[in-house]
Amino acid sequence: MDSQAETTAQVRLQRLWKGTLFVGIGGGYVLLVAMLFIYQGWRAALLALFLIGVAQFFRYIANDVDRIGWRMSNEWSDEPIADSTKRYQRRMLIALAGLAQAINLALIYQAYHLGDLRWMLPTLVGLALIELLYSRIRSVNRRIEFEEASYGFKDRGPLSGGPDAVGASNRAALDRKLDRLRALADEGQISQKAYEKARDKHRIRSVMEEP
Repeated sequence: MDSQAETTAQVRLQRLWKGTLFVGIGGGYVLLVAMLFIYQGWRAALLALFLIGVAQFFRYIANDVDRIGWRMSNEWSDEPIADSTKRYQRRMLIALAGLAQAINLALIYQAYHLGDLRWMLPTLVGLALIELLYSRIRSVNRRIEFEEASYGFKDRGPLSGGPDAVGASNRAALDRKLDRLRALADEGQISQKAYEKARDKHRIRSVMEEP
């Protein structure tokens, strides 16, 4: 079993990796808009910037939908959840992902319209790489329980990891503490009653903090 210090270090490293992925995504989008501005004019760059901004709103919402699905499968696994709720979550996630991909197609069409294959192919490759980075972020989110990204300094805000990033981080930290308390209870170092009291207090707090 990993020590507490090792677990903390792993989480911090994964948060830094998540921040690195976000920086790579931002750099890719900035490069695309800058190239359009330099070679195709401000109108093409402005349109691309608008499309990218709309896509980020869809991804921002999708991140929260994905987090809710993760919580249903993990944190709420001992509570009955209707299949209709799970299906609705999956459909909503697919719809949001589809909208984001539709915007990617619009960007590719714009590149083709402006410069045929000479512009379309680099744009296609660039967007494919960005999508790969987004898929890595989704994988990291599951390993760190949707904690916010880290950029090597104290950061808070919408770029950290989607809606309720700070709240999700606090809940994940409390869940890890509860796991350690459960291990102590199983080993007989604390009473089962003490563990159950702490667990119930945590669940009540989680419900009260939800919007």
